[in-house]
Amino acid sequence: MSALTQQWAETFRADFHPAGPDWLNETREKAAQSMEANGLPVRRDEAWKYTPMRVLESMSPSIRGLKDDPTGVELALPDEDLLVSPDQVIDIFDGVFAGCRPLQREGVTVLSLQQGLVAHEARLRDLIEKVDVSGSAGAFAALNTAFLEQGVVILVDEHIDAGDLLLRWTFSGRHEAGMHNVRVFLLLEPGSSLRLTEQFIENAEQGKAVNVISHIELGDDAKLNHVRVQDEPDNTILISSTRVDLNARSEYRYAGFDLGGGLVRHELAAELAGTGAHAAFTGAFVLNDERHVDNHVSVSHTAKNCTSEQFFRGVLGGRSRGVFNGRALIRPGADGSSVRQSNANLLLSDLAEMDTKPELEIYADEVEASHGATVGQLDEIAVFYLRSRGLSEAAARGILTGAFCRAVSDRLEDRPLAAKIAELIDKAMPSQ
Repeated sequence: MSALTQQWAETFRADFHPAGPDWLNETREKAAQSMEANGLPVRRDEAWKYTPMRVLESMSPSIRGLKDDPTGVELALPDEDLLVSPDQVIDIFDGVFAGCRPLQREGVTVLSLQQGLVAHEARLRDLIEKVDVSGSAGAFAALNTAFLEQGVVILVDEHIDAGDLLLRWTFSGRHEAGMHNVRVFLLLEPGSSLRLTEQFIENAEQGKAVNVISHIELGDDAKLNHVRVQDEPDNTILISSTRVDLNARSEYRYAGFDLGGGLVRHELAAELAGTGAHAAFTGAFVLNDERHVDNHVSVSHTAKNCTSEQFFRGVLGGRSRGVFNGRALIRPGADGSSVRQSNANLLLSDLAEMDTKPELEIYADEVEASHGATVGQLDEIAVFYLRSRGLSEAAARGILTGAFCRAVSDRLEDRPLAAKIAELIDKAMPSQ
């Protein structure tokens, strides 16, 4: 066991006070025991082979949010430019649910985790108990479950168009380096729809680590567009796990943009359990210096005539490192499935490194599947062409690298949001 998980285990033993239903107390206790027994992920854990824990161990963040009081938090939130003009804003401040504005919108219910466990106990219990906390590979799931106290539950009623919702993550910087464990539940009833944007507000004063698990359930014919944008400073660690269950003809579209952060890891998993379901995972990351971003995508086709796509682009400069692992599993009986995978990366430095691994497993008939991965440098012929049109070499390379990642942002249906993210991408580009 690592010294860090020992520290967290001691915090758990000192601060854990049984509250709420017995099953939750037992689940938290088992997760804490697993965390203490197995420690952090190591290189022999295949899913963590290329993402070492040195940065996290060096930061040694203490657990935050156990006893924090969100009262009056709204007054402390910075006045930042928002990426969207939302119908509703949900604030997570220093890892604590800090409220929703407006408080109510027809057909949309927003509750704290504690309120959600009272109103929807059976439904949340099922999702919580599905989380695998075993082994060192499940260390962050175990950590989040052991300290399962902070979170938010969002429920969209049947046949409701919930519009645009902004989930804003902000941090005061008033604490020492802390580990914030948060749980998000997003439940869309049949025929409902939502456009969700997650925005992480930059704060360079103190190092921080965020460990968030998001559970998403989509009923028949439900649709969710999910955009996540972070351009955090180098002293930030972000570990996220997003688990999506799709029913018949439901659609989930994810677009993630990682333009900062010292150590970033996203686990994105979808279960296409209903006929005709569709899941699309797209992402772009721009890295410089010694930043590290790891995207692990896993899509399981269990029903017939489902489709999925994985489309990721990366630009890496300095001594940065990127990781992409995209897995698509077509189970027996999932006939008529269609899968597309694509991961392309540009290395702007001889010291940058990219590890990419697309995977396909097919156990059904009448399936369409394609996958590909590339790691390379800019096309010098294209650079020469732009220079022949009067551009400097730096300008030519900047245009080409920007366009490479905008292939992801250009897919967004919200054109104003796509334009703002394109600006952020250009701003984050390493110098060449």
